[in-house]
Amino acid sequence: MSQPLKVALIGANGQLGSDINSHFLLCERYQLTALTRSDIDIRQAEIVDQVLTSQKFDVVINSAAYVRVDDCEQEVDTAFNVNAIGALNVARTCRDVGALCVYISTDYVFHGDRPHPYTEADIPNPINIYGTSKLTGEYLVQQTTARSLILRISSVFGKAGASGKGGNFVETMIKKAKASEPIKVVNDIFMSPTYTHDAARLLDVLLQEGATGLIHGANSGSCSWYEFASAALSLANIQYPIEAIPASDFPTKATRPTNSALISDQLPKITDFQMRPWQEALAAYIQAR
Repeated sequence: MSQPLKVALIGANGQLGSDINSHFLLCERYQLTALTRSDIDIRQAEIVDQVLTSQKFDVVINSAAYVRVDDCEQEVDTAFNVNAIGALNVARTCRDVGALCVYISTDYVFHGDRPHPYTEADIPNPINIYGTSKLTGEYLVQQTTARSLILRISSVFGKAGASGKGGNFVETMIKKAKASEPIKVVNDIFMSPTYTHDAARLLDVLLQEGATGLIHGANSGSCSWYEFASAALSLANIQYPIEAIPASDFPTKATRPTNSALISDQLPKITDFQMRPWQEALAAYIQAR
């Protein structure tokens, strides 16, 4: 048996990081070092160097991010320091130690002004600070190290919830329904939900295949937030009315892409592994929670 890959996981207690951590710990092919914000501050280049050169890692997965989309509009420095400069710091150290740099990105790098999903070949054009900071992170990673893997996912939901957001969308819907609170959800913004458990499995497959470059890793298909909320309550056996509203009735600080659904042209070229439809992923999440 070959030696296990030595993997550093930054953001190990985040919504995605938690599922990567859980999955990789079960795999003998990885020797995982889980790093949280208290272990490494990616905004500080010296600390990044110090932590990531402490042992010879083969792979560094950077799943740390400032993901509060609306807050990014005011906290521009924080967004760029974490999502762009932080990504640069990690990429530099990866280059210097010869590790593959994995950067987790987002569908929000796209404008969202067209009816069909975005592929890896489509040109990004973000319309909010969060998307701009993440795209800058992508560019900095690609320009800094020759060995990188950028995985774009979207609208994530997972058992850990998002630490910066206090849970996830699915849990928010279920909580509101159980509390008999009125639920209004936009029906004219479309995306591809991503189950973090599935994204972790995909990342495992990509590392096994030695994949590099840019890959879209959302669950297949797309839906509106209203459709997603309705499916979540239905799968949780909760009968509760949801009012569909236009996005114009729910103004936010950050403009959202109208349709940021993702599809991958690259994944079939790399592996037979496919991301299952979002409906199946959501059902599995509801069963596992």
